Amino acid sequence: MKRNIASNGVQRSGDRVLITGGLGFIGAVITEDFLQAGSRVHIVDSMVSNVTDGSELASRYADLDITEMSVSDFLADGRGLGQYDLIVHAASHVGPASILDNEGTIAQDIVRDVALVVEECCKAGVPLIYFSSAEVYGKSGLLVEAEDIRVPPYYNARIEYALAKLTSEAIVMNSQTRGLRSVIIRPFNVVGPMQSRAGGFVMPTFVQQALGGQPITVFAGGKQKRAFLGARDFARFLTEHVTDEVLNKPRVFNVGNPNNEISVEELAHRVKNLLGSSSPIVYVDAREIYGPRYFEAESIEKLPHLKNARDVGWEPRQELDEIIRETAEYYRSHEDTRGADARQGESELRAKQGARS
Repeated sequence: MKRNIASNGVQRSGDRVLITGGLGFIGAVITEDFLQAGSRVHIVDSMVSNVTDGSELASRYADLDITEMSVSDFLADGRGLGQYDLIVHAASHVGPASILDNEGTIAQDIVRDVALVVEECCKAGVPLIYFSSAEVYGKSGLLVEAEDIRVPPYYNARIEYALAKLTSEAIVMNSQTRGLRSVIIRPFNVVGPMQSRAGGFVMPTFVQQALGGQPITVFAGGKQKRAFLGARDFARFLTEHVTDEVLNKPRVFNVGNPNNEISVEELAHRVKNLLGSSSPIVYVDAREIYGPRYFEAESIEKLPHLKNARDVGWEPRQELDEIIRETAEYYRSHEDTRGADARQGESELRAKQGARS
């Protein structure tokens, strides 16, 4: 089935889009972008990692339906995908701390759901946008889609997650031989309003700590380099640049913002200064908060090369300071519905750690 794409790449009114995980942070942002573009959106979400119940979106958009159900249960219920023009599979375990509770089942959950979605897409002839992860690279530096990846010689939850995402990429990509039209996206540190600190996400953690006058907790010395991408820029890639032509030539896209490269330590200071916070910056061992099974990412420097995204005309626009201010503005008037207990043990750590401003 052909999608309705205008000549400039923006979706026309009437597209029918299924978004799995559409009530999670990234899912909710892209859902609104598709709705604003005139699409009719059906969300399927298990409510395990949601940051919203969708009621606010539903009150503003008549063309939104929400099913609270896992992807596997939804598809096992006998519902095909032929009624849709596009599937966006965003549902997944998320967060370096949250995945610890699923160690040993992460891979089977991720791969099972992808295999089910791909099978139904192939049957219905519906294109698929699959959200993978920059974790698949397993190495540091400027990360390029066409270069080799690295599999470390040991196993932990993060590596299980990365290997599951990589296996899922192979399923999606190889299914082009079965007629599947697809795009694989490797997001790089997507951030913005609504993102929960639950699971160990650094931007909302620092912003919330700074707003509350609490110590800003930096892990592993803070020398890790990241390139933060505004969620609106990410959503714009999907709604304005994933055209029929792009879907007809399946490939992998890094989607990030190298202009927002910064170390985690520098980010802590940037957040503190921008928000005029009195919070001290403290250097802590993440394992004292999240337990001995927590591991930092293999990529000490996780920086995206954007050749493929630029080939289809996309460029990130949001600057880091703008994203920090938007996130802070959101959390001045909203609670983090998932993050209230995300960093238990901080008070004990503060008693043991020296604060450095």
